[in-house]
Amino acid sequence: MKRRFSTAFSLPFVLGAGLCLVAPRGQAQQELTLGLQLYAGLSITGAVGTVCQIQYVTNLAQTNAWLPLTNLTLASNPQLWVDTTCPATAQRFYQAVTAPANMVWIPPGTFVMGSPTNEAERAANETQHTVTLTQGFYMGVHPVTQGEYLALTSNNPSYFTTRDYHGNPISPDTNRPVEQVSWADATNYCAQLTQQEQAAGLLQVGWSYRLPTESEWEYACRAGTTNAFYYGDALHGGMANFYDYYEYDAAYGDIIIANPTVPWLARTSTVGSYQPNAWGLYDMHGNVWEWCLDWYGTYPGGSVTNYPGPASGSSRVFRGGSWSAFGVDCRSAKRGSNIPSYSDYTVGFRVVLAPSSQ
Repeated sequence: MKRRFSTAFSLPFVLGAGLCLVAPRGQAQQELTLGLQLYAGLSITGAVGTVCQIQYVTNLAQTNAWLPLTNLTLASNPQLWVDTTCPATAQRFYQAVTAPANMVWIPPGTFVMGSPTNEAERAANETQHTVTLTQGFYMGVHPVTQGEYLALTSNNPSYFTTRDYHGNPISPDTNRPVEQVSWADATNYCAQLTQQEQAAGLLQVGWSYRLPTESEWEYACRAGTTNAFYYGDALHGGMANFYDYYEYDAAYGDIIIANPTVPWLARTSTVGSYQPNAWGLYDMHGNVWEWCLDWYGTYPGGSVTNYPGPASGSSRVFRGGSWSAFGVDCRSAKRGSNIPSYSDYTVGFRVVLAPSSQ
């Protein structure tokens, strides 16, 4: 497989200048001055269309502490990119990391987690609070598939291989999400994937795969939205894989549909079968519930930064709803949980790639 990162950069300096404006005669205005500033310009060589992340450190002895600057899609080869976040008089070392396959970069940011009190049929454990995530991370475009799980672990525990919920035959499709995995199975998968890619030289030093925290999951699901779903305030049949005899509207709650226009599948669907959110993530609503890293607990009060969840508990969080969930249970704010050993044909997971200290 191709290495995911390169540290080879030429560093030309780019001169930035303020625009000099001349005031019309007869107007008394403060004299304008011209300011000059040097910035580091990076000449990046790579195939057009390659998605990479520009990272930096201020000390080459700290190569396990690279900090992300931006994501970049190469429009030319080579391409000049200018770091306007720091004058060239300050010392920075740069590298480009090619985005991992089937993952997207989720930028740092602040959002309101939970649901507003006027969101119909919301649960009491969805108290709104402000969360700041100071570090970005990569997240799987879709839940881990049966094929991906099988390739790494030599095992496919999924129920939906040759039959649906009613026992009717279905065509084998290893691009359906893996299910019937416990929280321990999911975290073991992340550890095994990390070891495999480290051994192959594909993983950047200091980075590892893991489950998303509950805050990361909801932040990524919302992708800047504040509605009940990243689609808006309603979920109807055909928008996601859920039990669409019970659609949902945030103003009214469950909407009972005697004969859905889009037939209920009664099984998982191939990942990526429905529209993604603004950050390119698929299946955040429905298909399978997704394990998160956190113990389940009451939300913290006020604003929090990089909240890792409770220090202990008896159950682990999962999010997103499933193929058998009502529309109300597929909302961005909806929380589910169970004991770590729990496994079911409604529960799977997706992975995050981030610095190990994060």
